[in-house]
Amino acid sequence: MFVSSSKIFVGCLLSATMLTTAYAEQASHNPDSIVVTATRTPQPLSRIGSAISVIDALEIEKRQYQFVHDALESLPGVNVSQNGSFGGVASARIRGALSEQTLVLIDGVEVNDPSSPGSGFNFATLDPADIERIEVLRGPQSTLYGSDAIGGVVNIITKRGKEGFSLGGFVEGGSYGTVRGAATASGADGGFDYRVTASGVRTDGISKADKRDGNTEKDGHKNISLSTNLGYQVTDEFRLEGFARYSDSRTEYDGFGAVTGVADSDDETDVTEMTLNARALVTLYDGRFENIVGVSYNDIDRKNYAGGAFSFGAKGKRMLASYQGNVIIRPGTVLTFGAETEQSKMDTGFERADISISSVYSQLQIYLLDALTVTGGIRYDDHETFGGATTVRTTAAYNFAATDTKLRASWGEGFKAPTPYQLTFFCCGAAGPNLNLQPEESKGWDIGLDQTFWGGNGLFTVGYFYQKTDNLIDFAFPDGYVNINEARSKGYEVGLSATLLVGLSVDVNYTHTSAINRVTGLDLIRVPKDVANATITVEPIKNLTLALAGRYTGKSEDARGTVDDWTRIDLRASYKVTDKLDVFGRIENLLDEKYQEVWGYGTAGISGYVGLRGRF
Repeated sequence: MFVSSSKIFVGCLLSATMLTTAYAEQASHNPDSIVVTATRTPQPLSRIGSAISVIDALEIEKRQYQFVHDALESLPGVNVSQNGSFGGVASARIRGALSEQTLVLIDGVEVNDPSSPGSGFNFATLDPADIERIEVLRGPQSTLYGSDAIGGVVNIITKRGKEGFSLGGFVEGGSYGTVRGAATASGADGGFDYRVTASGVRTDGISKADKRDGNTEKDGHKNISLSTNLGYQVTDEFRLEGFARYSDSRTEYDGFGAVTGVADSDDETDVTEMTLNARALVTLYDGRFENIVGVSYNDIDRKNYAGGAFSFGAKGKRMLASYQGNVIIRPGTVLTFGAETEQSKMDTGFERADISISSVYSQLQIYLLDALTVTGGIRYDDHETFGGATTVRTTAAYNFAATDTKLRASWGEGFKAPTPYQLTFFCCGAAGPNLNLQPEESKGWDIGLDQTFWGGNGLFTVGYFYQKTDNLIDFAFPDGYVNINEARSKGYEVGLSATLLVGLSVDVNYTHTSAINRVTGLDLIRVPKDVANATITVEPIKNLTLALAGRYTGKSEDARGTVDDWTRIDLRASYKVTDKLDVFGRIENLLDEKYQEVWGYGTAGISGYVGLRGRF
């Protein structure tokens, strides 16, 4: 009953959105909004030929997202699957690509875990409290970002201090014994800016293994994160910046079960993560030549326990030194070039590896005829095991000023070397690791249209994408990791967002993805064909904001069975008590939908949370 009702609701929500957009009055969509991920330089959206989505701090706050993966799954082309709520491993797939084929950056620092089998990133412990915006770039991006960007890039940009001094924070609590909060101090004075944030969450949680399969033991989660962002403008042409982030989390989880693959057990994982970044920015020739020199370090230490006893551990480290130059040849024409050298280390106690890769790249952006922007780039990676690999990428964007229409297209290649874990792991009687592993390679293209209407009040987007990946690496018993798969994903993305009557706005997107293993013809696991998001936000009276959000996820295949389709609806509210104090609350899973994101793992039922947010 709940499933049918929620599907009807989302259908009505989509229909109402389409019918009411004719009443838009206030501008809310700006094609000149600046993004940096698509070209590694600040550029307005109107000149970007790549498929990119942005969600900023204001939207994260309004929608009351507890975790970054909550924000990601609201974007087109992105699907997040989590091994149980509250701390379960959360993986993001872009356009059907594997989760480990998504490169994740925090302020330009790669944070993918080099000690995990595929070098993926777990979004479960990433708190959005200090995030300024998230940019998601879809499609192969290895030309600018190297290995691991074969499917796309998630670039997380944190907040910086502003002039003066300010304090802020929030606290919230609710179902399952959940308490979450953050505190921030920031400011800027005399060329120096700073921002320091501490955040944390703890919850009793639910059983990671679905309780409908007889699992009743609650699996708790807690996390503490500290971050700081520092900057010093030494002169008008010389700036220094530093960033540090530390996270310590403990998550209870469930072990193997013969029926569904997971069942109640007394298991726990403790994870500490450290990210450091320092860079110097020097501009020459009246700002026409920018130089960026940086060093970064990322460290992750995972310890697993069973019944209180240590069972398994893994340590990963990544060090990167880089240089990037940006030359404004003439207004609208920018040459970007750079070099990087990276070293990744992995140690599980059984497998150890130390891998280095050095790269050079260049890209040219040309703005022509006051309407056409063309980019072209090339990259060469020199991997110590596999030698050289060259990738190229090109994009184009054409703006019809008379109709506020942008046509965009991109074509690119991707390259992903086997991870340190894949290069060293072996078992099951094998004499050693597979020395014949080859890098994964992809080619992909997309074409789309972005239509701004009613003076910027609304934005309609539509696009088609196609991507083919060869030499996919998978585990095959008893050989270990081998190149056995080829994959193909294609589909389309549609989005509509608009400000309607004063105080009323809508945001809708739909993604259809067909992703198959080209060898077997079977669907790739954890890639639903259909995903839709819809949000209506209304301000019925001054200072009160209400939002109703729905998400539909179609059926998907998993390793042990088919995960049914599901629809979830959330209700959110906030009230501005004073200029410095807000009260907010939400009801999640309003219709108490029983669903799974990953086969055998449960999700939270109807739940409620309330909180306070202050600014001083």
